[in-house]
Amino acid sequence: MSFEAYDISEVSKKNLRFIYLAEHVSKWSKDPSTKTGCVIVRPDTTVAAVGYNGFPRTIKDNPEILNNREEKYKRTIHCEMNAILSARERLDGYTLYNWPGQSCDRCAVHIIQSGIIKVVSPKIVSEFTERWKEQAKLAEALFAEAGVEVVYIKMEDA
Repeated sequence: MSFEAYDISEVSKKNLRFIYLAEHVSKWSKDPSTKTGCVIVRPDTTVAAVGYNGFPRTIKDNPEILNNREEKYKRTIHCEMNAILSARERLDGYTLYNWPGQSCDRCAVHIIQSGIIKVVSPKIVSEFTERWKEQAKLAEALFAEAGVEVVYIKMEDA
């Protein structure tokens, strides 16, 4: 399975629309340093669920904790998990769109287990993608082993 980035000319406008929606959803995060967003889409291209990184519903967005990386990470649910947990239906055969980059290895196992068969992410180099590079590589290996298609979109061509 190849993980090469597709030129935007090879990607339908609907895929780009969902990447931009994931970017918009990421802005809902209260995290002062990292904002991630996710959109899960049904095979008929309607939205099944969205998610962003943040604390569980009943945990307050305390600025002291949000600015303490070690404590924040203990409480944060990643955008993919928030979307999966928010879905009100089975996700077999669905597509997940991520912003700003590939899922980590921990989210990958949940994506696979939920039945999602395709993950689409932008192909950009940023502080986020560099910081999570090793986890993203492991996620790619897990996706390949499970037969989940991975698509990277070169955003500079969008």
